[in-house]
Amino acid sequence: MNPGAGGLDSGRALLLVNPTSGRGRGLRLMASTAEALRVAGFRVEVSVTDGLEDATAQAEAGAAGSLVAILGGDGFLGAAAAGARKSGAIILPLAGGRGNDTVRRLGLGLDPVKTVRDIKNLSVRELDLGLVNDRPYLGVANVGFDGLANEYGNNARLNLGPFVYLYGGIKAFLDWKDVTFTLSVDGKQSTFPGWFVAVGNVGQYGGGLRICPQAMVDDGLLDVVSLGKATILAVAATFLRSYRGSHLRQENVSFTRGKVVLISASKPLNIYADGEKLAALPALLEVVPRAVKVLVPASSDVLLNG
Repeated sequence: MNPGAGGLDSGRALLLVNPTSGRGRGLRLMASTAEALRVAGFRVEVSVTDGLEDATAQAEAGAAGSLVAILGGDGFLGAAAAGARKSGAIILPLAGGRGNDTVRRLGLGLDPVKTVRDIKNLSVRELDLGLVNDRPYLGVANVGFDGLANEYGNNARLNLGPFVYLYGGIKAFLDWKDVTFTLSVDGKQSTFPGWFVAVGNVGQYGGGLRICPQAMVDDGLLDVVSLGKATILAVAATFLRSYRGSHLRQENVSFTRGKVVLISASKPLNIYADGEKLAALPALLEVVPRAVKVLVPASSDVLLNG
């Protein structure tokens, strides 16, 4: 079988499942997804992982050109991509989390079984990876008010699906105090009081927020979007407009691109990537061009070289 994806060894597939993503969504979809892979002609090994480090290790152990299907959330997908970067395995992102932002922005559907059934229509593409202090990510790295919102969203007890980070954002309004950021992009430095800095590769997070709406995942650059001093109403407007990707026109929103980004702040803050807390500031972010092979639709909106 040749699923229309050059370089893919169609004989064997490893299905990595995160048992905690999406409040057990991965586990619920595991059997039907594995069966769809078998019907597609693969010899399937299913692995319910012990966490992000396990996902990285298993993807790193995969054979070059073999298929590693990732059934979990954005952080799980980023962890597996880190391993596939080293092994040369080809990853298939499947929607097993709550927000599934990277899957959606890549143009893959929210039904893992349907995605597998349509695998012959996908192409192997070499995508960039972002690094935060040498730790890879696929989607968005963020720090500031939205990081706090992300933390509240991850800890939400209510099953709100893609609206969980909207809930987190509203709650974070109550706790946020203005911070002064120092931001350097390819050596050009700026200092400003503000609300957040987001550094996008795929460019979408938070259950549909296209925070870096012009991001391309194969251009060798990171998109940097920041929100400076603003009223709470302006902050709310920024996030609401980001669902459509129209917030870059706001006067208090700045946008640039680069290969090396340095972020520090006047108060202790954590930086997140793909929804996972990675480190305290200061942080060094870099891009690794064409770092990981991924099955995506050839018509994906985030492919520069379509």
